[in-house]
Amino acid sequence: MRLTARPLVVAALLATGWPVATAAPAAAEDVDCLAVAEGDPRPSTDLASAPLVGMGVDLAQDRLRRSGARPAGAGVTVAVLSSGISRDAGLPMAAGGTSVVGPGPVVDPTGTVVAGLVAGPERAAGLPVGVAPGVELVDVRVHDRVAPTSQDEAGPTAEALAEGLAHVRDRLPEVDVVVVPLQVGHDARVRQVVTDLVGAGVLVVAQAGDRPADTSAEDGDRLSVLSEQLPGEDAGPLVAPASVEGVVAAGPVPEEAQAPLRSTALDVVAPSAGAVSTSLAGGTCVVGEVRSAWSAAYVAGLLALLRSAHPDESSAELVARLVGTADGRPDVRSPLTGAGQVRALAALTATPGEVADGLEAVFATDTALPPAAGAATAPVAAGDPLAAAREQAVWWGLLGGGVLLLALLLRPLVRRAG
Repeated sequence: MRLTARPLVVAALLATGWPVATAAPAAAEDVDCLAVAEGDPRPSTDLASAPLVGMGVDLAQDRLRRSGARPAGAGVTVAVLSSGISRDAGLPMAAGGTSVVGPGPVVDPTGTVVAGLVAGPERAAGLPVGVAPGVELVDVRVHDRVAPTSQDEAGPTAEALAEGLAHVRDRLPEVDVVVVPLQVGHDARVRQVVTDLVGAGVLVVAQAGDRPADTSAEDGDRLSVLSEQLPGEDAGPLVAPASVEGVVAAGPVPEEAQAPLRSTALDVVAPSAGAVSTSLAGGTCVVGEVRSAWSAAYVAGLLALLRSAHPDESSAELVARLVGTADGRPDVRSPLTGAGQVRALAALTATPGEVADGLEAVFATDTALPPAAGAATAPVAAGDPLAAAREQAVWWGLLGGGVLLLALLLRPLVRRAG
């Protein structure tokens, strides 16, 4: 669906000096991750991941390399609660995964694509795939397909999600970040387990919500109201676990989505058009359809990068880095963009400070980086090179005036003496 936009993306990347290989056949470059099934040939693309450039992830990873720090995400474990991660994908896996929907092959590419966006390894040409390739992934399979094609396949349900979240909770403190690239209606157990995870210092990221294409599954009645864009809509109170307090809710950039949801629960947005990830068969492929699941994957990867780079900071401080350096206004959230689009380099290099918008800490970018759009800062007066001269002139003026006044007062006495 992006064949017409691709030349513009490549041209823009070439103009900035970003390395883009153009010799590979077009068919190999344009394989859609969602179209690759188990057993298909392994795809490969030399296309640069446009969202990584747009968010500054390439610059953040380069900063870490040049500073001698650990690879992005090293030492951090990320649990992916989705449709399962294909073992053919070649992604860095940790032990302790589970499937709450029973055995069987991974058939839906969503979980594998999310995992690739988080931790896909760099390609031979030096082009990045994942935000934090140094992490280890824990595969927690909570559904078979986003939209089941038969009665034997399980779709996303609140019950299965709660069971998967409880599995992660039982593994603490072995998991640092949890990403939930799915949505269900409100459920008391989901809320409780997520609250437990957040209270334990786990960074939990969830998709802010998509318009449901299939409302026949469980929770369809509660979420079907989101199928059509209505005036004054607010998905915030409806979509879980994004609405649970302490969860970072991520959504797509509105310009990329056909009909983005408006949500008061939305924290930040991340682009995904032109993204590169990993398919069920491994290799690299292009992410076609825009979903908030991909945005949640990128935000989770960025938080993993921050956790690895700043291990002494609390989860609240890391979230403040993420939100406080986005390109919008963290104090005035938009229902379409939250605090704005995440900025990886700004979040990585920010310096601590305090704000009064409810966050425990906020971070202003250092002097080498542009401030976040909309961020109000006190103006700094420019230095006055004539300040010293003016000060001296004032003192000489006062001294001269004093001498003149003294002469006028003594004039009558001088005349009398004469």
